[in-house]
Amino acid sequence: MARAVALLIALAGALLWAILAIVPPAARGLDAPATAFSSARAMRDVSVIGRVPHPTGSAENERVSAYLLLRMHAMGAAVEVQQMPLGAASLRRLGKWSGRTERGVIARNLIGVFPGRDRSLPPLLLMAHHDSVWGSPGAADDAMGVAAALEVARAIGERGPPERDLLLLFTDGEELGLDGAEYFFARHPLARGIGAIINMEARGAGGRANMFETGPGNGAMMRLYAEHVRRPATNSLSVLVYNNMPNYTDYTVAKRRGIPGYNIAVLDRGSAYHSPSALPEVVDPASLQDMGAQALALSSALLYAPDLPARTDDASFSDLMGRATIVYPAAGGWLILLGAALLIGFALSRERPRRTAIGRGVLITLAILLHAALLLLAFNALSGSGGANYYDRLAALPRLEAMAAATLAALLCLLPAIRRTDPHPLALGPGMVLMWAGLLTGGPIAIVPVALLAMASAWFLPSDRTAQAEGAILLLLLAGILVQATLPTAAPLLHWPLLLAAMAMAARAWLGERAALPAMALCAAIAVGHLLAQAHFLFLGIGAELSVVLVAPLFAALPLLLTLWPAKATRLGAALLLGVALMIALWVRFDPVAPTIPTYSLAEGGKKTRD
Repeated sequence: MARAVALLIALAGALLWAILAIVPPAARGLDAPATAFSSARAMRDVSVIGRVPHPTGSAENERVSAYLLLRMHAMGAAVEVQQMPLGAASLRRLGKWSGRTERGVIARNLIGVFPGRDRSLPPLLLMAHHDSVWGSPGAADDAMGVAAALEVARAIGERGPPERDLLLLFTDGEELGLDGAEYFFARHPLARGIGAIINMEARGAGGRANMFETGPGNGAMMRLYAEHVRRPATNSLSVLVYNNMPNYTDYTVAKRRGIPGYNIAVLDRGSAYHSPSALPEVVDPASLQDMGAQALALSSALLYAPDLPARTDDASFSDLMGRATIVYPAAGGWLILLGAALLIGFALSRERPRRTAIGRGVLITLAILLHAALLLLAFNALSGSGGANYYDRLAALPRLEAMAAATLAALLCLLPAIRRTDPHPLALGPGMVLMWAGLLTGGPIAIVPVALLAMASAWFLPSDRTAQAEGAILLLLLAGILVQATLPTAAPLLHWPLLLAAMAMAARAWLGERAALPAMALCAAIAVGHLLAQAHFLFLGIGAELSVVLVAPLFAALPLLLTLWPAKATRLGAALLLGVALMIALWVRFDPVAPTIPTYSLAEGGKKTRD
């Protein structure tokens, strides 16, 4: 009974942690102080910019450009228009959108310069793009970014002249192929002296504004972020993942030139991405507040500092509950691993488990993770992921996330059944799921070795929950070492839950399980809550096609969950959850294509080409 209470407290705490981390701060109204960011003030610009589609070369694009030039001039900026002809590839894409041959289209970058006290210091550049895709008003992508930059510049003006210049760059042709950014950074004299950049983007219209990308050598820049951003949403894993994805924004051009900076974007409400429905009323003012408040905090720190942060080694970092950011040198992960290893060694020296029991714990962890991966792959395939319209998948993201959550919850309900020594249910389970996944994904040959491992491991499953947890934490320690050695900035996702699991394990070994239950529940609440928030952001980024990535946070959570989980399987609950996942998968598969998808995406196959 005590363990069940501890588990409920841990899960409730984890859920509360995750909610606090993923909910954006409250929007601020027109009565906000003049030196503060107000989404209500910024929304007035969104309403003007994002009311109708305004692709490059259109009359509406000229209207938006004229409005932005007037806005910057009224705030005291020296304004400039940089004109450039579109390249051949961008003309072809514009022609696909318009249905006609496009020639001689001129794009226009809009530049505003707000002078600082020392004009010789490297300026700060705030960047967003003012063009939209064909057929979308673009109130989110990227009227949000443009409006946020204008409101930041206004608030800075109220604080008095900064040390260095503030530049606003509203690029054109971003949706066609980064034409404006390429032209500015290659040809404009101002581009050569820029000290730092804050780029603002959107691949949705709601949720937290994630700082998902930095320039190279980000250690000092991230320490500045941690010191000044009060409601952070960031982690070094997202930076690493984005660096290895075929996506790009305007900041990509500057990043290639080694200019340090931050890239901030909202990802939730993905149905608004490039959508005809992306009107101002779709934009969440709280998300705009989140983006702007982070940008203002960073701008203030950079503009009023006599010196900009120097380039240093990349850091490992992550926010905690969206309330603080922990930053440390990537090599510092070895110290976390050492601390965890010492705590684990202390616990094992007191509990003295049999080596065979620990080995079985490792095998059962592998079996659990395999089942999780197979179920996620199978349900995602059943939902129609292969060859589906990308934007239709984005519109289905909330349902797909619920499907994945139900799938993993069902597996957790069955954890106690995995403690049985009878191998037959588990030996049959992986085989059946593997055949199903193989038929749906077309890859049965590649997964045969994994199937054999799963079925073999089923013969050695332990019945003791402590041995399971010990095997899981040792496997997590090994994975943490491998990740630290190869991809150190990705390590916090595993290292922090590992350290908390080691602390819980040491408390149990020192105090006894019953006395240690409060400490075990607290460690589980913190670790699992953090992992739930990270899983949410990870799913928003790449989960539409790769829901199997959720196996990573599950892996990190297992050492904390296994010791608290009940001894009896909830088979009815598991069946209901799997039924829910099945219904959602079929709903997504047979639901008509979302009316929110871009009109051009059907002709282009809906493939992702940017952001």
